Amino acid sequence: EPLTVIDPQLKWKLRRKLKQIHEKFDITMVYVTHDQLEASTFADKIAVMYGGQIVQFGTPTELFERPNHTFVGFFIGSPGMNLIPVERRPEGVMFNGVFVPLEAWQNSLLQRVKSDNLKIGIRPEFIEISESQSDDSLEATVLDVEDLGTYKIVTVEVGGQTLKVRQSEDFRSDVGAGVHLLFPKQWLMLYVDEFLIKEQQ
Repeated sequence: EPLTVIDPQLKWKLRRKLKQIHEKFDITMVYVTHDQLEASTFADKIAVMYGGQIVQFGTPTELFERPNHTFVGFFIGSPGMNLIPVERRPEGVMFNGVFVPLEAWQNSLLQRVKSDNLKIGIRPEFIEISESQSDDSLEATVLDVEDLGTYKIVTVEVGGQTLKVRQSEDFRSDVGAGVHLLFPKQWLMLYVDEFLIKEQQ
């Protein structure tokens, strides 16, 4: 971890220099860091280790959009992926009385696994908030709105679970207000024993 104890400004310059060296000589470099932002902006491919094993190796985009392990989902991203323990139900999963429908291929694979260690995961960036109810929406309550300048992080509660939702800077809502959440199916991940269930080709 060559840049761990260096001040941020110098770290940025050295990281840029290392990138230039890498491009000039076209050599493979192995760079170790605990800073997920540094890894995502610096590397062509990232190996994420957990419990002494590589749980995913891929591009920053692959790690963000399709985290292969719950640790990758939680570690990569700010804030990390929302992860909810669930129980299987026909056509989907449930937590604390809240039913979440799954895609047909997810339901099919779910019926074949024996483990009850099941979680769904969705990134804050992919949850949609609506003031109006729909067939697929979940009722939620706004707990907090954190203004970070160019965007806002909205903390909501649904079925006893606290979730983070990233919204644009023009989002307006009062604490305690009721909203409706939408989980787009292409971004809703299903994990069994902490590993992502993938669609079979």
